Amino acid sequence: MDIDYIRVIDTFVETVNTPILVIDDRSYVISSNKAAVDLLGNDFKDRHFYVAIRQPAIINLFENVSGSNEIQKENFYKTVSGVDRTYEVTAKYSKELKIVSLSFDDVTDAVQANQMRRDFVANVSHELKSPLTSILGFTETLSGVIESNPSKAKQFLSVMERESLRMSSLIDDLLGLSRVEAAEKQLPSKQVNLGDIMREVLEILTATAAKKNIGIKYVQDAADPLIIGDYSQVVQVFTNLLQNAIKYGGDGNKIKVIMSSIEYHKSLLTTGYKVSVEDTGIGIEEHHLARLTERFYRVDDHRSRNEGGTGLGLSIVKHIMARHNGRLLVESEPGNGSVFSVIFPDRIN
Repeated sequence: MDIDYIRVIDTFVETVNTPILVIDDRSYVISSNKAAVDLLGNDFKDRHFYVAIRQPAIINLFENVSGSNEIQKENFYKTVSGVDRTYEVTAKYSKELKIVSLSFDDVTDAVQANQMRRDFVANVSHELKSPLTSILGFTETLSGVIESNPSKAKQFLSVMERESLRMSSLIDDLLGLSRVEAAEKQLPSKQVNLGDIMREVLEILTATAAKKNIGIKYVQDAADPLIIGDYSQVVQVFTNLLQNAIKYGGDGNKIKVIMSSIEYHKSLLTTGYKVSVEDTGIGIEEHHLARLTERFYRVDDHRSRNEGGTGLGLSIVKHIMARHNGRLLVESEPGNGSVFSVIFPDRIN
């Protein structure tokens, strides 16, 4: 190829931020930019293309597009700084210059988002299918025993009611999570009283705890903390944390709720208020802690389902705290209970 053409190609390629390789009809790399060198870890100019790219899918892409009028695409996978990334490689052949250009677009975020959507749909489908199957099965059986065995029919109706409530709770949490995510970038603008909110939540849940022989002790230092927040969302945070302590702490569990001011917290970079919900339950093993806020993640899947858990509560809490520029902290170890804490800044930055 004429040396002037190569200079023109080099000049153009260097102005582009996207990694680009240009390969001639001998399958040699005749031009590449800095972004390509950074991605591939070497400058492969004047070397055979197969040395630069060793992934069969990209080699096939190059061979298929050579001499073709089509623009073809394939995914290229590379670990960059310890993170697995996905690049969409677009290949185009120029008949005039007899060259193939390969551009690498980082589509990792889009791929991960699509995977999250697929996982989400799969999880929702699974969560709804189980109670629906139970309800349909018991409905069919019920028609045959409703007259011959009234006590059995009553038992079936009880199971159907429980499964229906579980579906209703899941749908409510899904809608709640959707609303929280939609509003996450909109900072709250009204002043709310954390003490008032906690007393409201305790009034509702104390009776629920008493049915399981669980006592709740509330400790608050000094005056009621005032923050800029969303009243209904803070109610949801306190409700979710207390309900979890009641559900999973075990009968006879003791719960202590502590609300206090903090002079400074490294994760907030400011002063704030901390609300901790401590229980004396069985605790959580360390390898579970980092995943507790994942959607549908359960430490004990069977037990959580029996308690009516949807696996979305802590995910909702995490998103609400993010909207309030706050933090969710978890401390636990097997046999020694758990402490779930939320920290609110005393102002929204």
